[in-house]
This record gives sequence, C-alpha cells and structure tokens, in this order.
Amino acid sequence: MAEPQIGEVVKDITADVQTIIKGEIELAKAEMMPQVKRAGIGAGMFGAAGYFAIQAATLLFICGGLALSALYQGVVPIIWAFTLGFLTMAVILLVVAGILVLIGKNKVKVSAPERTIAEANRSIEAVTGAVDQGNANVRAIVAGAPRTTPEVRP
Repeated sequence: MAEPQIGEVVKDITADVQTIIKGEIELAKAEMMPQVKRAGIGAGMFGAAGYFAIQAATLLFICGGLALSALYQGVVPIIWAFTLGFLTMAVILLVVAGILVLIGKNKVKVSAPERTIAEANRSIEAVTGAVDQGNANVRAIVAGAPRTTPEVRP
C-alpha cells in the first residue's frame, strides 16, 4: 500500500479539525441554551418590573399624594401637605423598584459552559499531539526512516 501524499494528509487533518470545531460549537450551544432561556426570563422580569413601576408610580403618586395630603392638611399648610404626600409615595415606589431589581438580577446570572471548555481543552491537546506526531513523521520521512504509528490518547 502506498504512503499517503502530504496534501492528502493535510486535507484529512483540516477536515478532522473542522469536524472537531463544529462539534465543540454544537456542544456549547446545547450547554448554554437553558441558561440563555433563564436569562431571557430574567430580562423579561426586568421589563415587566419597569412597566409596572411606571404604571404604579403614576397611580400611586396621584392617589397616594392626594390621600396623604388630606392627612397632612391638619399639620401643615396645603402646599406642604401635597409635597409630603408625593414624597412619601416616591420613597415607597423606590423600595418596590429596588426589590424587583434584586429579583431580576438573580434570574440573569449565567455561569460558564464548563463541559464545553473542558472538551475544547481536550480537543486542543489531541490536535497538538496529532500535529507533533505529523511533524515527527515528516522528519522521519525526510531522514529516510519509517513512519511511526500515532499514539492514542484517552
């Protein structure tokens, strides 16, 4: 059986590397998809929190400001009663918005794709070993020695 030509070997190595890279990309997609979905839900929670905060602020400022101003009228003049009523509503809304932000922040946390990184490192080691073996074979062929068989790594 004839020795394969260097062009064929390089072509085979290129095809193998492309296959490995495609596999790594698919593994990363599969591993990251649940986390991305969870992050999307968290982002949706942020959007919903913002929408409800705006609606609640509008209604609470109007209703609460007027209601609290009625309570403050007995203590301070009318203009100060309205001011205190609206300030009280602002503080309440800021506390609610802060709680919603903390809940949304916990939903958006995404961890690194550990399995994909480990698999990519193993693939890099395998390709590096194959390149080293190929270089050794080329040197051996140039020197006139027979080719060595590649070492199989688990």
